[in-house]
Amino acid sequence: RFIYLPVVGRGEQIHLLAAEHGLEYETVLPKGFGGEYVWSESAPHGTLPVWETTEADGLTLSDSAAIIDYILEKTPDGPLAPKDMRSRVLARDTWMFCQDYYNHFLSPMHDTIMNHAEPHWRQGRNTDPRASPEHEKNADYLSELAAYHTQRMGRLEKKLAAAGTAYAAGADITYADLFVYTCVTTVLKCKGFTAFREGCGEAGPFAGCPTVLALAAKVGERPKIAEKAGKFDQAPV
Repeated sequence: RFIYLPVVGRGEQIHLLAAEHGLEYETVLPKGFGGEYVWSESAPHGTLPVWETTEADGLTLSDSAAIIDYILEKTPDGPLAPKDMRSRVLARDTWMFCQDYYNHFLSPMHDTIMNHAEPHWRQGRNTDPRASPEHEKNADYLSELAAYHTQRMGRLEKKLAAAGTAYAAGADITYADLFVYTCVTTVLKCKGFTAFREGCGEAGPFAGCPTVLALAAKVGERPKIAEKAGKFDQAPV
């Protein structure tokens, strides 16, 4: 069983990897989103996603990295599984780079779009006593996120261009390329990112990153991924 919210998020790369590797599962929605699963009580980490296996010595995983590892271990011959040591470490290197991007750009932007006030990162630097509390918290926040996005995607562009290979870990696609695709497509298509895209001007949010865009586009052409691409257009975040 795979328990997740009806958004793109970290769950989408798990959906897509499972589809590519032919791994079947039951999708479960949490309470408040069409289901009955109360993640604050039942999830091991109190967060989603959650992956519950049906083996005799079954596992309950509540970390996206662990879930990815589980899928790769169960389907080592799948098309996105690295096949040798070099591709394994290069895939993990790029995947963790994207995890940092997710942690420091996509997740904070998600919370801004959804107006979540609790995350610790929503702290402003405006010391003007006349500023409202909300302005005080968020005065510099979006510009800081934009700067982080530009810096990190610039570094990914440099990394991929220097590698000079078809994919991040070599000649063959891996799960790392899938995460590049989900990160890029979230920014390009999800409705909640409209204001951010417009703020980037005509050049768009990936100006100067042709290698990143080309890689994401190539992944998106895969039939099983293209079949599910509409979710990005429908999801706010």
